[in-house]
Parts: sequence; C-alpha cells; structure tokens
Amino acid sequence: MSGKTPTPSLKHLAKEADTLKKKLDKLQKECATVFNNPSASNRQDKLKRFYQDCVDMRNDMTDLNNRITKMTKADEPTKMSNFDSKKDDEVKRLTKMLDQVKEMEKKLEPDETEEDYYSDDQEYARKIKEELNSEEDGVDEDEEYEEEGEEEGEEEYTDEEGSYEEEDSEYEEEEVEEECEEEENGEDDSDIKVEPEYELLYDFVAQKKGDLEVKAGEIVILRSVRDDSWWVCENQNGETGLVPSNFLKPHVKYSDLMTEDDPQTPISPRTGKELWGSIKKALSETSATDVLHAFGAVPPGFRLPTSARLHSLNEKHTLLNYGAVKLSNSNLFYKDLFYNPATSKVRPRTARIQKVVTLLEAKNIPLPGEKVVVHSRLARLSLFDGSKFLSNIVTTLAHVTDKEGRNWRFLVKPTTLESSECFVRIAEPSNQIGILIELSVVFSKEGDPEKVSELSCGWAFKPMFEENGTLILNKEYDLMVNGGTPFEKDVEVDPSIARRTSSRFMSLLSRNKQPTLVIKTNAANNEQKERFDVLPSVVVGKVPYLHSMALYRHYLACVLLRDRDNLQSTEPVFEPFLAHFPQLLEMPDLTDLLLVCR
Repeated sequence: MSGKTPTPSLKHLAKEADTLKKKLDKLQKECATVFNNPSASNRQDKLKRFYQDCVDMRNDMTDLNNRITKMTKADEPTKMSNFDSKKDDEVKRLTKMLDQVKEMEKKLEPDETEEDYYSDDQEYARKIKEELNSEEDGVDEDEEYEEEGEEEGEEEYTDEEGSYEEEDSEYEEEEVEEECEEEENGEDDSDIKVEPEYELLYDFVAQKKGDLEVKAGEIVILRSVRDDSWWVCENQNGETGLVPSNFLKPHVKYSDLMTEDDPQTPISPRTGKELWGSIKKALSETSATDVLHAFGAVPPGFRLPTSARLHSLNEKHTLLNYGAVKLSNSNLFYKDLFYNPATSKVRPRTARIQKVVTLLEAKNIPLPGEKVVVHSRLARLSLFDGSKFLSNIVTTLAHVTDKEGRNWRFLVKPTTLESSECFVRIAEPSNQIGILIELSVVFSKEGDPEKVSELSCGWAFKPMFEENGTLILNKEYDLMVNGGTPFEKDVEVDPSIARRTSSRFMSLLSRNKQPTLVIKTNAANNEQKERFDVLPSVVVGKVPYLHSMALYRHYLACVLLRDRDNLQSTEPVFEPFLAHFPQLLEMPDLTDLLLVCR
C-alpha cells in the first residue's frame, strides 16, 4: 500500500508565498522598465508576455490562498501555539499580493480593438489554407511566399519562447548557454516550419473507423481540409484521423489570456462577428449561423447554443451521469449513498447550496429576423464557474407574451418541460460558482420547415455568492443578457442598443431596452429539504420530479446496500428500472406520465 501524502505545514506554504513575492517584485521592475521606455524593442511582445505572467501568477496565488484558508490547526504536522494568527497574516499578505497582480493585469490588458487584435490570426488562417491547397495539388511554393512563411515562423517561435517563465537562475543560465550554442552552430529560428495547430472545444468520441478520438483542450495539427467539414488532424501521439471542423478553433496562445486557463475547458477565444466571418470564409467552412449572419437574419450576438451542444454531445452533462451513484476512491464503497438501518432510509447528506430557482420572464429579446421562422423558445439552466459547466443541464419551455415575440414568460406548472421551477444542489461549491441560463430559439429557414435548428439568443449568469463570501439573498434578480457564448466576454446581443452612453438620462432609456432575464431564488421548504438531502452531491433538476428522484435514491440504497449479503461482491445487479430511470428523467413526456400516475 502506498503511504499517504504528507500535509504541507504552514511554514512550507509561507515559503511558497515568499517565492511568489520575489517573482512579483521582479515582474513589477521589468514592467516599469518597459512602460517607461515607449521605444523599447519588441515592446508589444514583452507586454503580452508580462500579461501572461500576471495571469499565471494570479492563478498560483489564488490556489495557494485557498490551501492556506482551508488549513486547520489539526492539519498542521508540527505544534504551533500561534497558528491562527500566523495563518491570518499569510492570508492578508496573499490578498495584498493578489490585489497588486490584478492591478498590473488591468494595466497590461490589451486596449486594441477586436479586429486589430486578431488581424494577425486572420492572415495566419489565410496562409494555412493556401499552404494546404498547395501541398494537395503538388505545386511548389514561390520564393515570396516562402519568405512570408519564414517570417511568420520566426514570430511564432519567438512567441513560444516568451510564454515560458524561468523559475530560478540556474535554468536561465542553461537557457542562455543553449542559445549561444545554437548561434555558434549557425541555427536560425526562420528554419522552423510552422504547422497549423488547432485546439479542441469539446470531447469527440470516435464513431467509426478513421475517426480520431480527442479530448477538449487537446492540441492537434491540421493535415488537410475536406469539403464535408471533417478535417484530417494529427494528435500529439502521431495518430491521424477525422475530426468535425466545428469542434476546432485556431490555437492562438495569447487569445487564451482573456479567460482563466484550464486545459480541460472548452474555452472559446474572444472574437467578433467580422473576425469569425473572415476566418471561416478563409477556411471554406460555412455553418448555419454564418449564412444567417450574412443575410442579416439574426443579431450579431446570436450563436450556436453551447448548452444544447454539450447536452446532446455525450452523457457527461445529463442526469444519467450526475444522477448515478458514485464509487469511492477505493472502488469498494459508495461515496454519495449511505443507508441507515435504524430508520430504514437513506442517510441524509447536507449541502452548502440547496436553492429553488424560478425563471419568471425574459424581456426585450431580439427577433431572429424575417427569414427565420421560430417554432419554440427555450431556456437551459446549469451550474457554471466562468470556465466550465459543473452540472447537468435542464431545459425549460417559454411562451411569448406579446405580438412581436420579444418578451418571454415562464410558467410554474406541474409538467416537467413547461415548469420553470428548478432546484440546484452542490455540496462543496467554489466562490466563483453560479447559475448559468442560456436562452435559445428552435427555428427553421423560411420555406424549409423540415430542417429545424437551434440558435442561442444570449445568456445570463448569477453568482451564488456575494463579494463578501455569503450566499445570495432569496429575492428577484434582473440579470443582463449577454451575447455570444458563455466563454466570450463583452459581447452584446444587439450592438445597435449601446449599454454605455454619455448622459445619465440616455443611459436609463438604453437600460430599459436592454435584454434582461428575471429570476427568483428561494430557500427549500421542510419537505423539499428532506428530499434534497438524499440527492447526489451535485445535481440540477425540476421541482416537479424532486419526489421521484428521492424515491429513486431510496430504491438504490435498498438494492445496493440493504438487500445485498456481501457488499464487496462484484456480481452485477439486474434492475432495469434503476438502470433506465435517469434516462426517463431526460424525457419530459414520459416523466409527466409518471407524475400523473403517482
């Protein structure tokens, strides 16, 4: 058996804070030098590298601060009489350092426009297409194109070197010595061939022979472009296969700085309408939204729905996954299901967040346009922390309350699809977690009603914690609806209605025209709380089938714990109802029938 990893002492964590402090001081001096010298060579590249260093340092400080905050005196391996005071001092010091890093990050954040900021990426995408076409046709590249490719390769190589941070002086000396040896051997950065790299937005499971199975966040090399939107890519292991083109995005390192970096997160780069239109046109990729945007049929802030795609892509964000019982690390017991023989019931497990969230109405949602026929309007609710989805996704149907179709109303009904009364439960949430609601319309093109698609009208986010760390109050909230995807920032649903105006009066008029979503949060009543306590650690659902989910968990405990002679037996349990009940909850019609027969 492997030994348990020793818990680091407070003194050890304080040394980590000292190291971060030294790096912060060094970075502040370097930033001041470049800021005070507008004519410095490669000034823009250095500022981008400093911005990357600030983001990485902020993540490290946040992680260290959380570790120190969660640490208790019982976790301290050595005896320390003044543990609480020293812990508070370290937390205050890290908080002050975090404020300094955030201030630097604001100063270093690029202030150029979207089109200018990504203009290099558009040119890069155009050259990728030309290079791939020339390789397929067997045509030799001319000397002028080779010179452009060499210059681009040199810029890419330089950017990669600048994105890494040296941690100690010995490493810096070794790197300088290696660079000197390369110069003496006559090596040149321009000889490095730039290969088109793309990042996966979502997990893709191979469905047939020839497909390449990849994970979200994985970097692949584009080998060839096909007209059927299936591209030939190569992963880091040298395996080659087909990947859907809409699962890929150009791998641009600095664009990832717009949000917190997470290799497992499908983070989309900050883009605008003109940017994505140019890139997709250059790569000969045409989607439904591109056509609709080109005809002016939808507002610029509309996108393909992120929640719907994740929900239909695999079982990760469904009740089949989050409603299933979870095994412990040893795989010998269940970590979220316990049976109490004294009461003959499931042992209740409390959670920090157990709230009822009711969707009330959506106001001033822009119309898709004259060329689009809307069949239904939906809202999808889930838990989100700003970088990834943390729960299953629940769908609610909305109704139109005006002739124009700009105002939506959600109803509290006993049926599961139309009911807007939902619940959220999470046992150990982070301070960044919140409720994400994505609004979308199911539509078809005019004259072609058989081809039905879905389009996102925007999204709203409500954090579950206030700035002081307390849970939000139980009341109504008017949330601003943002355009784009939940991974994009500062995208408006309809830019023709400006949020920022020069006068206060015009600002009030503009605010009344902005798309908003009204929700209400409530605490669970005694009956609901009793059922909440037997649910999984993380789950989102509809209040009408809360009772059915509680019965399902009780039946699970009876079959898996109470009625088994040997709990360590690996013999399969034949229970079709338990196996298929979570799938039943994803089918509103059958769930409504179950509620009627209850």
